[in-house]
Amino acid sequence: MNVMMNNKMSFFYVGLVLLTLMASVQAQESRFRFLATGDLPYAKTQDVAYRHLLRQSEKEDFAFLMHVGDFKAQGVACSDEEFLKIRDLFRAYPKPVVYTPGDNEWTDCHGVNADPIERLKKIRSMFYNDPATLRLKKLNVKQQSGDPKFSKYEENYRFTKAGVSFIVVHVVGSNNNHRTDDPPSMAEFKERNAANLAFLKESFAEAIANDAPGVAVIIHANPDFETGSKEGFKDFLASMRGFLSDYQRPVVCIHGDTHYYRVDKPLKDSKGKLFTHFTRLEVFGSPNVAGVVVSVDTKDPQVFSFRPYYANKE
Repeated sequence: MNVMMNNKMSFFYVGLVLLTLMASVQAQESRFRFLATGDLPYAKTQDVAYRHLLRQSEKEDFAFLMHVGDFKAQGVACSDEEFLKIRDLFRAYPKPVVYTPGDNEWTDCHGVNADPIERLKKIRSMFYNDPATLRLKKLNVKQQSGDPKFSKYEENYRFTKAGVSFIVVHVVGSNNNHRTDDPPSMAEFKERNAANLAFLKESFAEAIANDAPGVAVIIHANPDFETGSKEGFKDFLASMRGFLSDYQRPVVCIHGDTHYYRVDKPLKDSKGKLFTHFTRLEVFGSPNVAGVVVSVDTKDPQVFSFRPYYANKE
């Protein structure tokens, strides 16, 4: 009798332990965090501080690092040397790096006597052709370049984590390279804009089909959600409005460009009604060296939450 009771108790405790472990695993699968940064570093002192911030972050449980573009100041040379500094920094980071190009990397390079189109090719080659730089394969990303029609757009990619859809699309500052005074820039804009719209349409459809609990759209530019007056962003905003009308779960757009940390709800539909399930997160930028911790919890109705992340004193 005692043996039978002991066996029953043993099975009970083993079962309890297994249930606890399963619950822990499920909780881990439904929750994760990442660190969002951008518009850094712009000067030597910021470079030192940013590297310190990243070293500190390596000790955290972040799933990946995000940089939303502008990894140098506009007036700094658009040289291979400058690119290599950040390329090597990203390579050294122990976790994947979700990066989208900023205008200071290429669209504005004409201001420092460099060819923007050539610099864009270099960005693609240095950051996206080499799998050792961002290590996006660890996130099982799907790049738009896998489609022969859009083979050059390696910087457009998406992935899912805990069911949440992350869509990284190349919408960049300085009016998205919409420069009516420069024919090569306009040709580049039109081609990339068409690729962006196709990628967003496909990615949004996939998120809806998979019943994603939340969606994060990552771009560089501040597209002026409030008024949408700039030509370079109008198609992007129309695509977002169409998606938000069809998909009623939480959506966040993470961007940089205007260096003003904010979490708000600035986007309205064509009739002026606020999309309450849409949130904009703009990261810190120069001169403020800081990040934003984005916590994702698919069991939370809001899915996404945010808090500033600062470096401790060394």
